[in-house]
Amino acid sequence: MRAWQRRNMVITSAVAVVLLAFGLFAAVSAGSGSVGIATVPATITINSQIGITFAPAAQDAAPNLTALQAFKRYERAGEVKQVPSIPSNLTVKLGLLTVPVGPADAPGAGNLTKRNGIAYTALNELAYGYSWHRCPSPVIGLPGSTDSPSPAASNGANPCVEWNFVDATTGKQIIEIFQM
Repeated sequence: MRAWQRRNMVITSAVAVVLLAFGLFAAVSAGSGSVGIATVPATITINSQIGITFAPAAQDAAPNLTALQAFKRYERAGEVKQVPSIPSNLTVKLGLLTVPVGPADAPGAGNLTKRNGIAYTALNELAYGYSWHRCPSPVIGLPGSTDSPSPAASNGANPCVEWNFVDATTGKQIIEIFQM
């Protein structure tokens, strides 16, 4: 093999190795700290008394922000310590959030979305729902509260889900609520 052929082969091999390494770095960086994002498969009733629901979004729903971008914008708006990724103990779903708040003509409902005589904080709003298993601490002295954990909690199961809903367009928090 001639010297110039060997030199070209070495240069081509070096370029291929650099491109492969860059590709692997990009793939690992893109996936690091990420969690799986699922779409809501069926409507979830978060609170039946109020009527808060989280429904499936259209197949072609295209949020302006990724789940990580929305999470980081939500964190920056509050006094929450910055984290580089969504914590792995959270489940993230994309769906349509509806939060009714009362009659459309109620005081303070002026800037809210209204439909069929009801005012909404969110009405079929594309949102990320970040959830994890946690029950609220009992408030001692209130009816139904207790100083001891529930039987389900003492068995290791946690029936409560805490949800934090963040607008998929702006990253602003819509509501944080417990589902029991």
